[in-house]
Amino acid sequence: MNKVTIVGAGPAGLFCAYQLLKKGYAVDLYDQSSGVGKKFLIAGDGGLNLTHSEDIEIFSTRYGKDEAFFKKLLTDFSPQDLRDWCEQLEVKTFVGTSGRVFPSNLKAAEILLNWLKVLKSYSEFNLFLKHKLVGITADKILSFAGDIKVQADTVIFALGGASWEKTGSDGKWKEFFETLGIELKPFLPMNCGFERPWSEHFIKKVDRTPLKNILIKVKNRKIRGEVMLTPFGVEGGGIYTVSNVIRDFILEQGKCFIHLDLKPDWTKEVIIQKIKSKKGKESFSNHLRKTLKVDKAMIVLLRELTDASKFENPEYLAEQIKNLKVELFGIRPISEAISTSGGVSFSGLTDDLEVKAIPGMYVVGEMLDFEAPTGGYLLQGCFSTAWRVVEAITRS
Repeated sequence: MNKVTIVGAGPAGLFCAYQLLKKGYAVDLYDQSSGVGKKFLIAGDGGLNLTHSEDIEIFSTRYGKDEAFFKKLLTDFSPQDLRDWCEQLEVKTFVGTSGRVFPSNLKAAEILLNWLKVLKSYSEFNLFLKHKLVGITADKILSFAGDIKVQADTVIFALGGASWEKTGSDGKWKEFFETLGIELKPFLPMNCGFERPWSEHFIKKVDRTPLKNILIKVKNRKIRGEVMLTPFGVEGGGIYTVSNVIRDFILEQGKCFIHLDLKPDWTKEVIIQKIKSKKGKESFSNHLRKTLKVDKAMIVLLRELTDASKFENPEYLAEQIKNLKVELFGIRPISEAISTSGGVSFSGLTDDLEVKAIPGMYVVGEMLDFEAPTGGYLLQGCFSTAWRVVEAITRS
């Protein structure tokens, strides 16, 4: 029986194991942690976003420079294919109001239990936990801590990116691949927060408060979503979607301006009229809260970033509400990022994600140099790359 060695027991590695076992292959799966899918479990704490229901034409654009390649991957293993596969694990899914896809009946830990139960039902499956990879040779000899050496015939690396180190996704595999002469791109934070100095007053009044359903504009990108105000600056789903644009601006120019439309469903003229409707002795802030339906955090933000002498001028304030400029100066540490850019360059791989210089060695998931926002795109990318590799191995 043909055996495939997999290193890394996150979603991509586990999915490769599942598909290979179904196709009659033996699988040895190694991971440095004490359990499998640790990043998957943490992602599940906030509601496990498995994929998105978008049409593939739109979905593929989320991968930026790699749009054309991911369109092919998504055609082979689509978001609907992922949902159908979840059914095999007795995981029902539903599409939320945002188009995102979530499990409807099980939590992340329960999904992993079902997943492992299937894998362990195969006598040809072996799981080796607490096996830390410490070296790789061009002959596909894998060295693990404790002087353990494994000669692999076919090996799939699914070691993750370089963020969330506590889950085992630490990027330390980079040096092993560099030694083999495999081209890598530098790791950069993706889906991350950004820094700016707030006043002490602002930090006291606003501590991790979300601004929901606002429009974020940066360069030629516009995205509707959430911005989380934090003591260090901003983060949140809307910011993550354009984080690579903001990040690159800061790296090149030392800062980046983003513009927020705090009331995207209202025109400036409507806002002006509502501001002018103030009557009696009601405070200006209370008037704004009632008529514009803005919360305290939004008012504090406006006062923080606007000219105090003009704040009660309806035309000026309306312009700020529709186009509030926020200057960002720093990028939060890579250890805090949800994912990373960089990793194994596609230039050194075949279309089947096999290392050109080392036949029989494959790379899947977040080890690859691609960018994707949160919203199910990262996980779908992991599954679709894993599918491509399994198909390549099993047809050879």
